[in-house]
Amino acid sequence: MKRVLLVDDEPHLLMALQRLLRGALGPDVVIDALSDPLLALAQVRRCRYDVVVSDLRMPELDGLGLLMLVSAVQPQAVRVLLTGSSDFATAQAAINEAGVFRYLCKPWNAQELRLHLQAALAQAARLAEAEAGNKKPVLA
Repeated sequence: MKRVLLVDDEPHLLMALQRLLRGALGPDVVIDALSDPLLALAQVRRCRYDVVVSDLRMPELDGLGLLMLVSAVQPQAVRVLLTGSSDFATAQAAINEAGVFRYLCKPWNAQELRLHLQAALAQAARLAEAEAGNKKPVLA
């Protein structure tokens, strides 16, 4: 079972995104959605995610800060920033500081968003496979 966490402080956008991805990613993907980035961070500490998608501008903790913390807690989680603002400095920080896999702008195109999230899930699968291959059996 694959897990995706969506974080956006705008409930109507969060619900639309969740609805779109539920249909696009298939039944073997569990999608959790939270509107509070601090609750999302607490959730990341409790549950392993393959992909974390966050809005940029949120109160208390912006998406860039959230994804940087996610990276520290779950380095294997593929991180995607979905934002209504697109500027070079933010994109550069997202990639260089938070290790963001994709930097996507709102409003989204449903087909493109689906393809980006499928790519993120595929990347998560490759990372999990590599992680499993790096583990050596313990000899007693």
